[in-house]
Amino acid sequence: MRRQLSRTRWFAFLLSAMVTALAVAGATHLAAQSGGDDTAPVMPRYDADGALHLPDDYLRWTFVGASLGLSYNDEPPQRESFNHTLMEPTAYDHFVRTGEFREGTMLVLLVRNTEADAMPARHGRFASDVLAVELAVKDKERVEAGWAYYDFRGAANLLPTAQPQPPGNRCYACHIDHAARDNVFLQFYPLLADAAGVTVD
Repeated sequence: MRRQLSRTRWFAFLLSAMVTALAVAGATHLAAQSGGDDTAPVMPRYDADGALHLPDDYLRWTFVGASLGLSYNDEPPQRESFNHTLMEPTAYDHFVRTGEFREGTMLVLLVRNTEADAMPARHGRFASDVLAVELAVKDKERVEAGWAYYDFRGAANLLPTAQPQPPGNRCYACHIDHAARDNVFLQFYPLLADAAGVTVD
């Protein structure tokens, strides 16, 4: 009789564990289906004068694209550079889930010099020192065009804060006229487009 009771308790325990596991799996599936994410979005920080703070951790952001010698001007650049584009991780996760750039999205462009003379390299070039750091930020509350563009290069070192480029700056018109999606040159970021499963027109 005691053995029978012990088996009954054991089966009851197994049944309870299975029900709990199924409930957790179901909740996880529903959260994934609805795009749920309990990670708080990281937003841009501004000072009292409206200048954007250069984020401390931007070098740890998600890599979304690179280019070599890419320029938007008719005349060729004076020197060729590597361009590395990184995206703030919570904004990246949102874009991958939805295909949309949320408010507060930040993309950083690192412009680097090129070098070729370093062992054991025999051919090709690689990125070296940083020439400039620029940020694009989606913030409709501050900018009528929806996106603002910031340049943090200083005379000797990077600036800790930067004011947005003026509205008449060529950056605005170029992004509006030629960006593949929402003022972002997604056509240059196939990693980002592929991760989100979106088509670049």
